[in-house]
Amino acid sequence: MDELIDLLRGIPIRHALYTLSSLNLCLRVAMEDATQNFGKVQEKMLVMHLDDECRNLLEQRFPHERCEDRPVFLPECLLNVMRVVIDYGDPKPLPVIEEDQRIMHRIGRACLMVNSLLVSSEQAEGLRTGTNDDRRIELMTQFLSGFELANPPKADHLIPRLEVMYRILLRTPEVKARITKRGNGFDFEAEFEANVGITLEHWLFVVFTFYAYFLNVGSALDPDPSYMMINPSIFRGESGITAQELETVLAILSASPMAIKEKMASVLSTDSRYDFVEYRSTPLIQLEDSKVVPTDLAFILEKCHTGVQWALHDKLPIKTRQSLFNAWGALFEEYVHWLLIDMKTNLPVFYFPSPKWKKSGNESFDGILLKGSVMMPAEYKGGFIARDARYSGDSAIFLADLDKKFAVGCKQLAEKIGAAFADDDQDRRELEDMDCSNVRAIVPVLVLQDHILRVPFVNWYLNRRFQEYMGQQKIRSGVVVRPLTVLMVHDLESIVHSVESEDFDFVYALQNRTVRDPEVLSYLLEWLSQYPNFGHKPSPRIKQVLDQVAETITSFLFPGAVSSQDTIA
Repeated sequence: MDELIDLLRGIPIRHALYTLSSLNLCLRVAMEDATQNFGKVQEKMLVMHLDDECRNLLEQRFPHERCEDRPVFLPECLLNVMRVVIDYGDPKPLPVIEEDQRIMHRIGRACLMVNSLLVSSEQAEGLRTGTNDDRRIELMTQFLSGFELANPPKADHLIPRLEVMYRILLRTPEVKARITKRGNGFDFEAEFEANVGITLEHWLFVVFTFYAYFLNVGSALDPDPSYMMINPSIFRGESGITAQELETVLAILSASPMAIKEKMASVLSTDSRYDFVEYRSTPLIQLEDSKVVPTDLAFILEKCHTGVQWALHDKLPIKTRQSLFNAWGALFEEYVHWLLIDMKTNLPVFYFPSPKWKKSGNESFDGILLKGSVMMPAEYKGGFIARDARYSGDSAIFLADLDKKFAVGCKQLAEKIGAAFADDDQDRRELEDMDCSNVRAIVPVLVLQDHILRVPFVNWYLNRRFQEYMGQQKIRSGVVVRPLTVLMVHDLESIVHSVESEDFDFVYALQNRTVRDPEVLSYLLEWLSQYPNFGHKPSPRIKQVLDQVAETITSFLFPGAVSSQDTIA
């Protein structure tokens, strides 16, 4: 680490940050657009940012490796270099074009150094020792940050999701009433406008405009530099964004390098190699004359979804934040209901939202899917892993928070399954409007929102917890309870796309996975991708939502202009 610091000490911060931001922007464009050649982008970056010595050493060490198989430049690496630049660089000099090559070569060499620092000798040893379970847990923990950065939510998932959650469900009276009740009277839209200083709708429009603007760089191999920086004084143009709205959003989403440095220095409970919360909180860095550049394009897009909650969270009094979390959880449940209750398919699948116990009238599961003799009872959890658990690199801290927030869903599923299918007739509880006597297989499902939990082995670990709770239940004969399936909401959306476009039999696919892979070690999307009618066509219903939000944003920003749906897609 000392060698890396010495290399970057005194480097002009503004020039280096612009270079790093441009690199990461081109990377994101190449990673998100399948038509762009990621290998060629890596090759060009190597040529431009590595001096002859570094290139020769790299070629000697990996003479037969392809650039796309062993990339040098990745977001995790660039963000780490960005941190060292902010900590040890010189904030005074303005960018000078004659310095370009020297700074690019330093950054390239720094990236090579950082790549060798992302896994410590102690972590490497942890992957070699202990039982298979120990190594899986260690690998899961070490993967968290890098996997999250390499696999961010996609725009064609997030944009329809925010439209449904924030502009449809929050404006449906009966849904809003349920959310307000769960949140102790918390009114999401009203609280957002009162505390953040802009309507929720216009926040979404402005943030998405930032995202779409940076996408205009075009080809990652030949980017347009005029779209690598935002100049607030001319950014609004003739759009519907007011000066006050732009100022409000920029005040929340942007920060100077020195402000970011101070915030990073105050964080002591996480591993700085993995923790980029300051960049996520303020994904725009202020350079000269108030111009801003992105830390990471994916962080800007996040501000359209989970960023809504955190923007409001940071403005609320501490005593009110629990009501926000409750309302957010309720809104997430309503979104899952929306996905499933109107699912258009020829499959004989029936969805029961919030089914109730017959005698008490209390809610049983969050939802149930029924197909023939197969039942899929589900619980929905919209919470998030805490910062220190996400980015400490400590498996004990991560597992403690995972258990605290999500193992409860495993317990709920086990106990409710035990009640509905109890071996003793006296203990068995019946469900309203549902005959369970024909059920022969139960495929329990836990739907989660926190995107970081797409990391490998989370399903394996939570299934172990589910099996512990299930071992305490006595199930009637003739019924088999399959291992737990953990579905991230992003994966659920992918399933709904395929169900509605090609009648993808997801109930069979998910049950088959639990039969063939009882430890659920397989990566879910890879498993689903083996089916010929998965992952190829969009849902007409969700595509319609995407088209609607594209038209709405376009009409707000550029009255009379053509649709921006191609930009979103």
